Amino acid sequence: MTVPEVEASPKKTVLVVEDDEDVSSLLVALLEDRGYVAVPALDGRTAIELAGKLLPHLITLDLALPGTDGHEVLERLKADPRTRDIPVVVISAFTQILPAGDRKKLAYLLGKPFDVSEVLEIVQLTVGSPYV
Repeated sequence: MTVPEVEASPKKTVLVVEDDEDVSSLLVALLEDRGYVAVPALDGRTAIELAGKLLPHLITLDLALPGTDGHEVLERLKADPRTRDIPVVVISAFTQILPAGDRKKLAYLLGKPFDVSEVLEIVQLTVGSPYV
């Protein structure tokens, strides 16, 4: 897998973990329109790999992912010293099944369907301006 070149960017990076390509494309486009660098990951394994390499400023995470699901992705991210402090915003239709212990590890929990303006507001409140 080729890792996108974002290290030299003066903008803040958001890793968008979403297996639905339409939703992923929407989130990436919204974030890029607001000035963030948005990098998609369509499955949990890719998300974990990219998070460790890119060290993004924020991760949006769907819980229902093929293979390594969102719960496991969250556990692995929070267990890794390199990624444990990266804020994670869960955007999922399955927010009600998230255990209370996992909820404490999140910056924010947002259900689907989501309001686009709310997503953008949460990102800005969590990591600030897109520019470092």
